[in-house]
Parts: sequence; structure tokens; C-alpha cells
Amino acid sequence: MIPVPADQSFTVSYSLNGYLPQAIQVGPRAAGEVAYDVAGGTTEMYGNVAVAELTPNPVYAQLQPAPPPAPTRKGRGRAKSKTPPPR
Repeated sequence: MIPVPADQSFTVSYSLNGYLPQAIQVGPRAAGEVAYDVAGGTTEMYGNVAVAELTPNPVYAQLQPAPPPAPTRKGRGRAKSKTPPPR
């Protein structure tokens, strides 16, 4: 786990070679929003202690494949002489 401040927004960034990077903004849940855990219960309380909620939670990102690199123009190097070199 990475500790983060629950009272301000932050960005989660995903990157992987061959894919376009993606950033997701995460922040405190708006007042009045109620979150439900996968078992169907609310997640606002942990025991008798209120827990700060972030949204989105969990954070998901689906990375898109990166487009192929643009073709590069290769230089011709030195120009070849039409006449043979002197002997």
C-alpha cells in the first residue's frame, strides 16, 4: 500500500512499454455519496470509526496499444562518385 492524503485529489498514472500511458484523477468522495463494498454493505464505517473514502475506488485503467512508430527517412550518406577513384 502507498499512503496518500484522503482530503485532496491526486493522480494515478499507468504506463507500460508498447502502450499509451493513462492518468486517472482520484479524490475524496463527495459528501452524501455512499459506497458499497462487494458484499453489499456500506464502507463508510470501519468498526465505530469513519473511514475516508476516495473515488474512484478501486482505480482501473485499460491501456490502449501504442501506434507503430512513424517511418524514418534514412539518409543517403555520402554521395557516390560516378567516376572511379584514381589509381
